Amino acid sequence: MPVFDDAAKRKIHYQTRRGLLELDIVLKRFMAKEFQNLSDDELSVFVDILELPDQEFLALVNQKEEAKDSRFLPILEKIRRA
Repeated sequence: MPVFDDAAKRKIHYQTRRGLLELDIVLKRFMAKEFQNLSDDELSVFVDILELPDQEFLALVNQKEEAKDSRFLPILEKIRRA
């Protein structure tokens, strides 16, 4: 598992700027409330989630689709609660 230094965390933060306003709003709240508390394992999963296309990511957040990867579920829950 990688260790996420400040530079890596800044890069992840930049990647949360998405093309969909709805996703941007949700991720902005998540980043403000939860991001700093994520473990390296959680950050690794979050990076994988960020690789999803915007529409798929939003569908997972809104529970319109189920995550194919069960590792995503705890992070998606944190995003929804933020």
